[in-house]
Amino acid sequence: MLRLTKRSEYGLMALAFMAQSGQAYTSVREIVAKLRIPRRLLAEVLKDLSRAEIVEAVRGPGGGYRLTSPADQLSLARVVEILEGSVSVAKCADGGRCDLSPSCTIQEGINLVAQRVKSVLDDFTLAQLADCNSHSQQDPQPAHEVAV
Repeated sequence: MLRLTKRSEYGLMALAFMAQSGQAYTSVREIVAKLRIPRRLLAEVLKDLSRAEIVEAVRGPGGGYRLTSPADQLSLARVVEILEGSVSVAKCADGGRCDLSPSCTIQEGINLVAQRVKSVLDDFTLAQLADCNSHSQQDPQPAHEVAV
């Protein structure tokens, strides 16, 4: 099953929350309280995002984290790759090798699937993700399916 890990889920949740907060700094305490996610894992994720310069951190009163660039310029693929490594659906996708490569009947198809998944994540921005959530809280809308 293709699925984001908790690191990516929590990272995207925190970033979407920051995107909705505008340019204000958001504390870990506030994120944990609002999103009900584990503080320790969130702190690790935010450190990784800070090292990658997705967020900036300021210590002390009034400090916290905020995005370093507009949410509409940050793709989900970039966030997932920072937190998980390259997006891959199988070992053989994107030029990898496995023991079955010479006789594999699905390798080309898996490569196409991997490209489509990556393309969806590349094309979907943090702003779009945050916007979907803000609409669902205000006025319930039908869920949108993403073709993969």
